[in-house]
Amino acid sequence: MTAIILAGGKSRRMGFNKALLLYDKKTFIEHQIARLKTIFDEIIISANDTGTYAHLNLPIVSDIMPEKGPLGGICAGLMRSSNQHAFVVACDMPFVHEKAILYLKEQIDDYDVVVPQTSRGLEPLHAFYSRNCIQPIRRCLDEGKLRIIDFFAEVKVKIVLEQELKGLDGSTQSLANLNTPEEYKKYFNAAISDGKKP
Repeated sequence: MTAIILAGGKSRRMGFNKALLLYDKKTFIEHQIARLKTIFDEIIISANDTGTYAHLNLPIVSDIMPEKGPLGGICAGLMRSSNQHAFVVACDMPFVHEKAILYLKEQIDDYDVVVPQTSRGLEPLHAFYSRNCIQPIRRCLDEGKLRIIDFFAEVKVKIVLEQELKGLDGSTQSLANLNTPEEYKKYFNAAISDGKKP
């Protein structure tokens, strides 16, 4: 099965490429890759700045339609995927946890999307997608509908409630995403300085 890391965001609120933020002397994306490798036999990075991630020695795909946000990145990753289903995760979610991912994977059955739901709403940047989603996503991109959930009505979706994940060690933290310097400081008690590294 495939994992797709979305690393093409502009990080406007963070002011720095979130994938390259550090904790425990490794970048967010390096932590993600290390954990994902225990589950997936293929890992794809979705990013338009291919040079930034070349050192990771993984396939890198650019958006098929530029400036379309994460939905375009998901589509590009699914088109490159060698497997029917892929786990998609944003690069600003550094605490991905194997148990949470495996629980979602167990729910796939014949669904095209398996997505958690928390008090914040659906969490489509920590979810499984099938290649059956490619054409509905492309239609949304063509029509300028750029919310990830805009195509959900056209495919089979399984929602996994937060309560189902709470019994799994670390699963709720797995869904934490860090968008601002304040959120980064909250988790790591460190500030981002010089616009380069924390």
